[in-house]
Amino acid sequence: MSTQPSPGATRQGSLLGAILLAFVGIQIVLLARGLYQTRKLRALERLYGCEKLCDESDFRYDVFGIVKAIKLGSHFRRRTSLLYTNSLFQRYGETYASDVLGHRLIFTCSAKNIKHMLSIAFVDFDSSPLRKPLFESITPHGIFTLDGADWKRSRGQMRNRLSNLRSVIDLDLCEQHFQAFLQHVPPNGQVFDVQRCTSALALDMQTRFFLGESVDALSFTQSQEKKQFIEDIEIVKEIIVRDGFRGPLRHLMPKRAFHKSCWRARKYIMAQARREVERRSSSIEKTKDGHASTDFNKSEEISLFADQAMSIVFANDSMSTTLSGLLFCLSKDERIVKKLRASIIDAIGLTPPTWNQLGMLHYVRWVLQEASKY
Repeated sequence: MSTQPSPGATRQGSLLGAILLAFVGIQIVLLARGLYQTRKLRALERLYGCEKLCDESDFRYDVFGIVKAIKLGSHFRRRTSLLYTNSLFQRYGETYASDVLGHRLIFTCSAKNIKHMLSIAFVDFDSSPLRKPLFESITPHGIFTLDGADWKRSRGQMRNRLSNLRSVIDLDLCEQHFQAFLQHVPPNGQVFDVQRCTSALALDMQTRFFLGESVDALSFTQSQEKKQFIEDIEIVKEIIVRDGFRGPLRHLMPKRAFHKSCWRARKYIMAQARREVERRSSSIEKTKDGHASTDFNKSEEISLFADQAMSIVFANDSMSTTLSGLLFCLSKDERIVKKLRASIIDAIGLTPPTWNQLGMLHYVRWVLQEASKY
């Protein structure tokens, strides 16, 4: 007499089989992806003559990088990420590799590697799977969400806009922003938050340049709309950085505030982009029937303009960090300050400079180059 398995046991067996199959499938996919990435890295190493990469040894048997992710999250929560990263560079050298949640990441502080990556090799790294989920809510088609040919094309478009600074940057407007910056510098050498002020200065100048209108971050009479935009940008940047450390664990965190800030900031930028594109399109030659020429797609131009402007806004920290670092270093060395002031007065005098005079400030350039190293 044969016995039939109960329906409950059958369902349990099917569920167990499905879980086992899913587990094996995930392992195969991860293995295949790892082999593909390894082969691609080996090809690039042979092509460029790269040295053998050092692996982080503390987590050698952490195949999926879970322990490493927990370690990174712990340091991020305690605000010791910089000290932790610096200790790893001291231990493994300027460039090393580590596995984090299934991703093989390469960490480097080598100036040569960073310069090479940013100038000519960024297109080869296929890093949009890491960056796109972080940035696509605020800049769907910006340079931070692209790879390969699309990234190269976007970079070329931005370089074209920035290729002739003399024709697009008004030094008189720059002087106005600098005078607004000075209003926040206390007299008699008192302490002030130089990072906040230089960030506001950079943001005012960049939005004036790209949007045709400053966000007035340094103004004491800033409109509520512009103030809200800056607050939203700060929220978005903070969450992007935080989620970058969290990796896939970011999906477990609430995103309502993030998406709300993205929507408001994007709405502000799109309105400014539409106004600026309308102004530019009015100067385009009209066709006989009174419509704009067909080679000018206004909708695409507005979206492209907004993505590029938002990318510039997110790159604001690189400029403000250099300026604040420079001012901090100068505050520690009165001798350099006196020499710097004397070189500027000798070359320009006490009046605002012209473009030709800016090219004569060799000592200023040297000081900036040294400050950027720190």
